Amino acid sequence: MEEQTRLLFIRFLNHQCSTAEEQQVNQLLEDPDMMAYLHQLMDEQDAQAAQQTALHNDVAAAKMESWQQQINERIADGSAAVPLMRRISWLRYAAVFTGFVLLAGVAWLFTGPQAADNRELAQQTDILPGGHKATLTLANGSIISLEDAKSGAIATEDGMRIEKTKDGNILYSVAKGNTQQARTTNTIATPKGGQYQVTLPDGTKAWLNAASSLSYPLHFDAKERRVKMTGEAYFEVTKNKTRPFIVETDQQEIQVLGTHFNVNAYPDEGMVKTTLVEGSVRVRARNGQSALLKPGQQAILNRDIQVKEADIAQQLAWKNGDFIFRGETLESVLRQVSRWYDIEVEYPHQLGNMRFNGMVSRTQPLSTIIEMIQSTKKATATLKGRRLIVTD
Repeated sequence: MEEQTRLLFIRFLNHQCSTAEEQQVNQLLEDPDMMAYLHQLMDEQDAQAAQQTALHNDVAAAKMESWQQQINERIADGSAAVPLMRRISWLRYAAVFTGFVLLAGVAWLFTGPQAADNRELAQQTDILPGGHKATLTLANGSIISLEDAKSGAIATEDGMRIEKTKDGNILYSVAKGNTQQARTTNTIATPKGGQYQVTLPDGTKAWLNAASSLSYPLHFDAKERRVKMTGEAYFEVTKNKTRPFIVETDQQEIQVLGTHFNVNAYPDEGMVKTTLVEGSVRVRARNGQSALLKPGQQAILNRDIQVKEADIAQQLAWKNGDFIFRGETLESVLRQVSRWYDIEVEYPHQLGNMRFNGMVSRTQPLSTIIEMIQSTKKATATLKGRRLIVTD
């Protein structure tokens, strides 16, 4: 990486760029490799900040304890209504209002006295991000809450042992002494605010995004391995040349032999996006159209299938723990936010086309998204209960 680019990105992260330099950075970030490099620099800055913070932990802890004691005293004597305080480490995001071209920073430090107002955001008006949540519906109709289930064997069905691993994933394996081959189906489903990983009976791994589902047989057919899905899922398919793996959605089928790919098939998105990371897949629409994808390509099915080069980093951001927005409309941003934070959203039609570029960690609370929207100076975001209201 050229030193000049590195220095430019560091200036950008430190809010030292001129308008011309900001435009240059914005152009560079169209390249997924540049976005990955920027993410690397952000991680390096996080590590440096953590080291510096460690040197002052005792002082910071003493101050926080003192502040909290003062707050508790004021609440006890009724002299003031003081919001509870919380500490936020690094808040990493960028927001660009394109069309009016307003660029905000990619990394904001939410520690130190200069960010006291942000640090004092009331807990009761914030919403935590989604997490490891899903239900597993067995063939007999039993429903298991995977969030509540303990690690270890959670069920045995049709000759298969179903296990929840220590890291919270679901794994299928053949039960000893049982070789049944009945056509039984399981379904794993995530709610809004949930995501989950499952290893299917053939060894294929699947990651489900929020508000998604995946149905699959416990014993695949001798000629094919067919599953059905809704929402969004990422697959790493175990290779088997004699039994193709087929992913079925409402509008299409995807046939693969062994590969890595992402499918976004939310009904409210208005289109289905299939993004190929490695290997090859054939996408076949219900209307008979089909397309063969190469690594790095994406098939977009609306009425017809269109194939274009994919932004892999953006399409897989959810799986890697981030939101990445590149020219994303506010309407699209809020749909993703609604699914991940399990909230309702409300906004006027005229704001729906406001566009954002940038990155937000999915581990951050909803206040991060609110700050991103308000940093545009073109919209105001207010949280009322579990409803996010955006106004101009």
